[in-house]
Amino acid sequence: MTTLQDTGFWSRFWSRLGNKTYLDKGDKSQPFDSYTTDSGSNVTPETALKLSAVWACVRLRSEVIASLPLHLRDSSKKIAKDHSLYSILHDSPNADMSAFEFWRAQIASMDLQGAGHSQIIRDRGRIVSLEPLDSSCVTDRRLNDGTLQYEYKKGGKIEVFSEEDILHLRGFSLDGRKGLSVIQYAAETMGSQFDANKTAQKSFANGLKAGGFLETGERSLTKDQREILRESLTKFSMPENAGKHLILEAGMKVSANKSLIDPSDAQLLESRYFGIEEICRAFGVPPQLIGHTNKASSWASSLEQTNMGFLTYSLRPILVNIEQTITRKLLTPVERVKYKPKFSVDGLLRADSSARAGFYSQMLQNGVMSRNDVRELEDLPRVDGADDLTVQLNMTTVDQIGRQQNA
Repeated sequence: MTTLQDTGFWSRFWSRLGNKTYLDKGDKSQPFDSYTTDSGSNVTPETALKLSAVWACVRLRSEVIASLPLHLRDSSKKIAKDHSLYSILHDSPNADMSAFEFWRAQIASMDLQGAGHSQIIRDRGRIVSLEPLDSSCVTDRRLNDGTLQYEYKKGGKIEVFSEEDILHLRGFSLDGRKGLSVIQYAAETMGSQFDANKTAQKSFANGLKAGGFLETGERSLTKDQREILRESLTKFSMPENAGKHLILEAGMKVSANKSLIDPSDAQLLESRYFGIEEICRAFGVPPQLIGHTNKASSWASSLEQTNMGFLTYSLRPILVNIEQTITRKLLTPVERVKYKPKFSVDGLLRADSSARAGFYSQMLQNGVMSRNDVRELEDLPRVDGADDLTVQLNMTTVDQIGRQQNA
């Protein structure tokens, strides 16, 4: 039972009071701290990660996106390696992290907290690094004039940042300013998984033996006899005694009425399976990609189609969100016309070798790609004389065929 003296009660109380779905002028929104379900389970980002399905979904989404190369391209679609921002986005955003480590942490924060925050470090107006902040310590505040302000409280210190100093990556949002945490809004589902897992653990701890009653008839046991009986029952219920027999004396017999429901009767296994699919649904992840392979959880008939669906419906919105946020926050108005950040998703779109060879053949024969373009996609070095676009010689336009027939 929750009381005012419970550890973390007031932090959870103020978290719920300050956590808003909309961030209006003059309001502030506290970071998500915890959520107590109706059954009493306390769901936090840390406890949620102890569920294998949550861990797998967050890891999969963050690591797949972090593994995609992020390029800065100019208006001619060429990689702008000469721009100072290119190495920050593609190679190393700061002195302590690689690009993979940085983007993995940001995407994981978006999934757990609803947002990722990074401090933009400038030197004489030029961006030199991006330093990640703990989003669980950031309070979003919207001033009366509509501008955003960020309060970062950690280690007993409070720092206040203006909107131009923070790269704010928002998760799913209803107002475009406040990102919502998947953990918070799927807390009841995750709490049910906690309850199901605890029930299963208790069942195994009892050797899968359900509780019940022992009848002594009209006889009453003395206090010492009850203590001896309880000790015997405790030893008998241990897992290593499963399958053994308990000796009943003095006319005792097991009552036909049980006080606990068998796990099979409670459909415990089915509820745990359903909980995994509910978590996958919340994160937008095909269940089979995290190892949940029962027949009812398949999105597509092949891995290629599954990857395409995962990219289209789950990852692409996040990629576009990051690209547009980088454009708005890290590029000047003049640079936005010339440069665009873009994730390369070619690696995710690759099919088997024969299908990939057929795609390249079509692109080459129709003059869409050069041979050096194909070599670059296959991580092969460029060669001299392979930059020209080629087409089949026997192909011609319909109007030329008409003129030849009339001649």
